[in-house]
Amino acid sequence: MTPHRSSDEARPADTGNGTNPFRELPLEVALVNDYEIIVRGLHAMLEPFSDRIAIVEHDVGTSPDRRADVALFDTFAGRRDAIQRAEQIVREGLVDHIVLYTWDATDAFLEEAREAGVSAVILKSMAGADLVDALERVAEGDDVELSQTEGASGAANREPLSMREREVLAMLALGYRNAEIAGELYLSVDTVKTYVRRLFQKLGVNNRTQAALRAGDYGLAPPASRIERLSSERADR
Repeated sequence: MTPHRSSDEARPADTGNGTNPFRELPLEVALVNDYEIIVRGLHAMLEPFSDRIAIVEHDVGTSPDRRADVALFDTFAGRRDAIQRAEQIVREGLVDHIVLYTWDATDAFLEEAREAGVSAVILKSMAGADLVDALERVAEGDDVELSQTEGASGAANREPLSMREREVLAMLALGYRNAEIAGELYLSVDTVKTYVRRLFQKLGVNNRTQAALRAGDYGLAPPASRIERLSSERADR
């Protein structure tokens, strides 16, 4: 890994190509997602590495409005939505690199992410220290490769609801149909149906409306920003 310049030295001018070989520490990172509970979780995970990572912005439902080295964009409850918003962030030009943080990544998702100008896609199965290493590598202009991987194991899957089930619950609360959830998360409709059935069983409910009403219990009530974007998209169809 390329050695960093001392943090007490001035930041040199941007080279214009999105990388800075003499970037000072710590790395300036903006956290992006629609859900406060997700952004807070990211912050808590990165906080032990404050000597290397400076969280400069928490963007719940919006895009970064100040300069940052990296926007760490959690794709929870919206992979296609994240790609569309990544394109917007690239156009705005305030962030040098965009990293999508996700539980899985199909070939189609990776291809669309690259086309949108995303610098890297990182799996949530990666430990905090490894995530920080990867963010630093991205900021230095290294290629962070990701092979097709499905899901993650460990403590997250021992929760009453897995992270995937929480994603599906969040999207039920937004009023998504099974086909829309499948398209957004790059899953098959049959796979989504399986997750919906599991949710009904775990939540002790009989239908989608009852399940949606439970979303708030998990901090997944529909964010106003997401509702507005979804309403606009459906009005344009």
